[in-house]
Amino acid sequence: MEGKRGKRRLWPWLAALAVLVGLAAYNYWPSEPDKIIISRETTYILGPVNPDGTVNYVKYLDDKCAKGVTAENNAAPLLLRAFGPDMLPAEIRAESLRLLNLPADIFDGDNAKYFTRWEVDDRVRIAMADANKSGKKEGPSSKPLVDPNAPPLDTVYEMLLAGQVHPDLEIWLAFNAGPLELVRQATVKDRFYVPLVSASTPPRVLDVQIPNLQRLRQSAVALEARAILKMMRGDSLGARDDILAVHRLARLLGQPPTFAYQMAASNVGEIAARAGIVLATRASLTAAQLRELSGKLIALGPATDIVGAIDEEMRFFGLDEIMLASRGCGIPGISWGAQKRNEFYLDYNRMLRDMNSWYDRMVKPLHMPRFHGRAEAQKAFDDEFKAFATRAGDRVESWRVALLKFGGRLMRQAMTDVMSDYMVCMGMPSLASACDLEEQAKMAYEIETLAVALACFHAEQGRWPAELKELCPSLLKEIPADRFSVKPLIYRPSEKGYLLYSVGRNLRDDGGQCRWAVGGKVVNAGADDIAAEVPAKPS
Repeated sequence: MEGKRGKRRLWPWLAALAVLVGLAAYNYWPSEPDKIIISRETTYILGPVNPDGTVNYVKYLDDKCAKGVTAENNAAPLLLRAFGPDMLPAEIRAESLRLLNLPADIFDGDNAKYFTRWEVDDRVRIAMADANKSGKKEGPSSKPLVDPNAPPLDTVYEMLLAGQVHPDLEIWLAFNAGPLELVRQATVKDRFYVPLVSASTPPRVLDVQIPNLQRLRQSAVALEARAILKMMRGDSLGARDDILAVHRLARLLGQPPTFAYQMAASNVGEIAARAGIVLATRASLTAAQLRELSGKLIALGPATDIVGAIDEEMRFFGLDEIMLASRGCGIPGISWGAQKRNEFYLDYNRMLRDMNSWYDRMVKPLHMPRFHGRAEAQKAFDDEFKAFATRAGDRVESWRVALLKFGGRLMRQAMTDVMSDYMVCMGMPSLASACDLEEQAKMAYEIETLAVALACFHAEQGRWPAELKELCPSLLKEIPADRFSVKPLIYRPSEKGYLLYSVGRNLRDDGGQCRWAVGGKVVNAGADDIAAEVPAKPS
């Protein structure tokens, strides 16, 4: 009897223990993550899809880049011939050439045929090439074509605007004449496409490497400097052609929908515009030539869409990293050792929705048409996101994560909240300043277009217009506003010329002063107006 009663008393405890064991098994037993839901709210785009059900963002971006590209209209092969093997990172070189249907030996031959930079690390190659051309042996007598103590190329260009020609500049330009001609030929092409290649499987946005854009940027400065030299020596038409080539290069670089390309295109576009302003305010072109130039500038249109790149490619960085974690590869920056399988308990679809929601809110003010309203909206968002990031940083402390991880599935939502906030902070860099730089480049292009129209008006009418609106509709459809103040551009005509300018990013009227360096000395470090002036003063 006692034995039966003992068994009856033990049974509830055994049942409770079984329930606890079952709950523990459910709570901690490894499991596969939830299937990623393909939708606008989670993955943002609907395809293409990898075999594991995640979205292939690299393929999406590459298809977008490649649309309409043919072997005949692609500028990339000519640019690769101009810049040589250093144009492509070694890790993607072979695959990029294969996808472009270019021979693997395209880079074989004399290094001297490639564009050589102004910087010190290329000067040895310049010296060797010069020695080889002259039939001399390489040795102590081989003198670099560019003085190792020469200032940076940008400073050399600013010296040129002040009428000072660095003694090595023309030698360097002559040495690069062949590659620069290839760059000029490339800018006549309609498209620019180098495949986006990822070494990961499935492809990962973070792994994609792109060509050496710094070399492209320096070739733009070389063409710009050559244009100013031509103008100084009376070849205004030659200067015009070089400047238009730089403009076209900026438009080619602005075709790929990636952030790095867009930033490079914006920079090259501003290089072209500053040279165009010099041409419009200092060169001697006929009214017909100025009208032709004005039409070509207007037909170019904007060079970049940085907001579009942020909205897609930069968003894809964050979404792709969440999908990487969903495959059991770990949360970037969080080391969980052997327990990383517990990440499968996270709600990855929820994390994707959170990332998209924050990006939607971030790009909303960036799509505003004018800078001033955009700046206010950006500040409100930045303040909100800064407070959010501070809270997220506090919550991701190691001891908090450890406690939540110990909770298993029961802590799934709490753990998802913490990790989602952490991933949002990791995947949303501050990019508002990039949009400001884009506005600066676009404003410079619009000032250049106005300066050419003003020169044409003066050539035809024999006077400067009293107001900018006199340029319409004969030369321009409309007069652009100042992108920064959202007010009319400042225009001060005189009998001998005019001063036209935007107040620039600091939103302060600096009287048309730009932040230029003359002979290596900064004139006004605080000024950032974007200006055109006749009679032109040394910049």
